[in-house]
Amino acid sequence: MSRDEFLNEVNKIEGRIRTNKVKICIDNKEYSISYENLISKYNNKKLYADIIENQNKKNKFSKFMSIITKKEKAYNLYFEIDENKFNDLKEKIAQDINIECIEPKVIIDGEKITYKEGKNGYKLDEDTLYNDIKKDISENNIIDENIKVDAKLVIDRPKIAMNDLKNVNYKISTYTTTYGSGNARGSNIENAAKKIDDLLLMPEDEFSYERAVGPIIESNGYKYAPVISNGKLVNGIGGGVCQVSSTLYNTQLKAGILPIERKNHSKPVSYVTRGLDATLASGIIDYKFKNTYDYPLVINTIANNGNLTIEIWSNKNALNGIEYDPVSYISGNVANTYLYGYDKSGNKVYEKHIDTSVYR
Repeated sequence: MSRDEFLNEVNKIEGRIRTNKVKICIDNKEYSISYENLISKYNNKKLYADIIENQNKKNKFSKFMSIITKKEKAYNLYFEIDENKFNDLKEKIAQDINIECIEPKVIIDGEKITYKEGKNGYKLDEDTLYNDIKKDISENNIIDENIKVDAKLVIDRPKIAMNDLKNVNYKISTYTTTYGSGNARGSNIENAAKKIDDLLLMPEDEFSYERAVGPIIESNGYKYAPVISNGKLVNGIGGGVCQVSSTLYNTQLKAGILPIERKNHSKPVSYVTRGLDATLASGIIDYKFKNTYDYPLVINTIANNGNLTIEIWSNKNALNGIEYDPVSYISGNVANTYLYGYDKSGNKVYEKHIDTSVYR
């Protein structure tokens, strides 16, 4: 064959391949994708070059013997799998069959602590599936036949060890604010508080208030209520969620943990002292802190009858006997906030300037 004749024949083979399918079987279910969608590119020029190179290595006698003995050599087609189409397929399968593991939990009820065991889940072995499909396409007759691939599941184990959770045995801080219940604002406070109840932070985990309680939209349980915007009180979705963040901020400071990100409101609020509030503006301002202890932290919230209490539970040794106290010094529209720490004898052993808050 000439080069053009060869490439023309290979193109005909491609046409026959395109209508065939890869069938993926798992858990008594079957999924399929056509080669036309799965294979994004054939490199027929490389295939031709390989054949020519192989033949050119032979002497005249070897070539003559190949002809009269009709000895054949197999060459594989070169192809590329469309990564986007494969990802769409594996995501569809994963959504259908994956069972997420259940992480163990710390459950706090009043002053009582209980621990709930985690549970293994199962998920699609995506890397093996990709490699098996590619291998089967290379090694089997895909010109006139479909290919069947048996996908595999792998165990999805909990990432948190129960023994680590059992280190949570003590309430290291608590703070309470009051709110008007029975209205839209009170409903928003209770909704946001519920979303961070029993939230677990392992050592070095970062807490994002926006990620924990958001999105602040009606379909996520929030209502329209008064909010502070550009120094003015206006009606907005989620009014009241900043009381939860501010209450948690005080609880966090009393646990001896410094903020990563925190901004004050543009105007003073009534439920906490100036300099000790933490606002949220979705997509613009978040409130964040990190668990800097060697023990897990568990946030526990109680919001009812107009009282919002937020507690942080951890190990009894986390604070090393230090009692932390946040204090704001107010001068006009400016508040400078410090965190002090005292030992059991009442001696100051820690002092840190946290932030300067400016109000309108």
